[in-house]
Amino acid sequence: MGTIASHTQAGSLYDSGKKEKAFKVLDDIYAKVRNGELKPGYEPNDEFKQSIGSTWDDFRKDAAKGYEFASHSITHPSMPGLDEPNLLWELEKSKADILAQLGPKHTFSAECPYGFENDRVMSYALKIYPALRNRMPEPWLKEIDRASKQTPGSTDKDYIQWQRGATTKTPLPMMKLWVDTTLNHTNTWLVLVFHGIDGMGYEALPSTLLDEYFQYIKSKNDKLWVATFGDVTRYMREREHGKAVASVNGNSIQVKVSHNLDGKLYYLPVTLKTYVSPNWTSTTVIQGKKSKKISTAKDDQGTYVLYQAQPNEAVVTLKKG
Repeated sequence: MGTIASHTQAGSLYDSGKKEKAFKVLDDIYAKVRNGELKPGYEPNDEFKQSIGSTWDDFRKDAAKGYEFASHSITHPSMPGLDEPNLLWELEKSKADILAQLGPKHTFSAECPYGFENDRVMSYALKIYPALRNRMPEPWLKEIDRASKQTPGSTDKDYIQWQRGATTKTPLPMMKLWVDTTLNHTNTWLVLVFHGIDGMGYEALPSTLLDEYFQYIKSKNDKLWVATFGDVTRYMREREHGKAVASVNGNSIQVKVSHNLDGKLYYLPVTLKTYVSPNWTSTTVIQGKKSKKISTAKDDQGTYVLYQAQPNEAVVTLKKG
């Protein structure tokens, strides 16, 4: 009993490069254990205590509504301070539990506790989970983590992941400004992080404030795509690894859409923009057995239609009207 705080402190010190201080913290706590100064037993951390009462049945009901569940380890340890066997157990056991209870869709992503981006921990975690909230080492993605004061701006990357973490000191106008800033950029992915609600969890925010905030986001629904972390990751990777080849066939346009990713993990439709004849006021989009009529629009380059298509399936056919 009483060892958790020391382990957490040691992991933080180790991650920040203060290895000798980290070793001393662990040496001191082990000395207390050997001297019998601490009571035997098991003392779970606060996060584990607060989870008491939640059930897999609860999670299954929410998963069925479209919520994403992801790994946050088994015991919420400071992972930079773990040796290899314990590190692997925290990552692999959590994934196995989620797989057994919720299915493979919810084993796609994870966040290692405390938001650390420790190189050693990331090298293990990224082999087990396709997507990590801590770090997404994509060459086409610029990351701004939640500790950074940087805001989205010009970049040579295709996308920006902008993580923001609201605490009890964050004013609501600032939280709304994050949304407005995202609206003003075409390549920005805003990832919101909340650690607690109504007195439960770290820096817990009142549900009334969160409700007002989410209603504000909902009011911008015509300009924003709101999705789970996993689905946004899937979509971006499909775009980056995808190919669309169009050809004219008589009075129609055919588009073949494909990507080279694992179809069991990457299965979302992508949005395409195809230019059509200027006399088309609407377009019928056909893929397989699905058909949808969509109004065309215009920009400086001509008349176009925006539509969704499923990669690696039937050729898409576009027809007038």
